[in-house]
Amino acid sequence: MTAVLPIAYTVACAFVLLSAFRGMALAFKRQSRTGDRTGLKTTHPELLDENGFITQEELLVVHFGGLDGNPLSISS
Repeated sequence: MTAVLPIAYTVACAFVLLSAFRGMALAFKRQSRTGDRTGLKTTHPELLDENGFITQEELLVVHFGGLDGNPLSISS
């Protein structure tokens, strides 16, 4: 009986580990296929006016340096 418990524990751990990897692989495959987790066109609420349309006012854009090789810049 004492020899069966370590084997059962190892089998259970392997099953849980393989299930976790299978779930992550399915999630990555689904994400790369759709690009968006919802599959819908999403718009940030800050870009909408009081009527729900995309605003026409000027927006402040901030580019952080180092991410694309360019220095920090701020434009409106």
